[in-house]
Amino acid sequence: MDLEVFTEAWVARCADAIRNSASYRESASTWEVDLVFVMKRKPPATHRAVYFDLWHGECRGARLATEADCASARYVIEGSEDTWDQALNGRLAPLLAVMTGRLRLTQGNLADLAPYALAARDLLAAFSGIGSREP
Repeated sequence: MDLEVFTEAWVARCADAIRNSASYRESASTWEVDLVFVMKRKPPATHRAVYFDLWHGECRGARLATEADCASARYVIEGSEDTWDQALNGRLAPLLAVMTGRLRLTQGNLADLAPYALAARDLLAAFSGIGSREP
């Protein structure tokens, strides 16, 4: 059963997927990051945000993001529902999406993120098939 993306159940399933992804563990073995993904939704729907605490290929925490998470996370990446759908289903590379402005890095430095392009790709690949845009 698909879960609606950027919900509590979805982010919990994503944390499990990270923990079970050998390719992510390998590509992110030196990555120490906390990040927030924000899904901009069309009104009247409210935006959704999820927080991940990632440390050397492991997921130390994952949850719906709070305002404090959004303010303190090293990286905050925003995108539309359509763009996240493409990125989460492997049709759009995350770093390319950021470089072309389809996903916006609203907090953090792209130059610091660039060396972890493979880890970012493996992270989103771990989420593939977990959710859909609709409940």
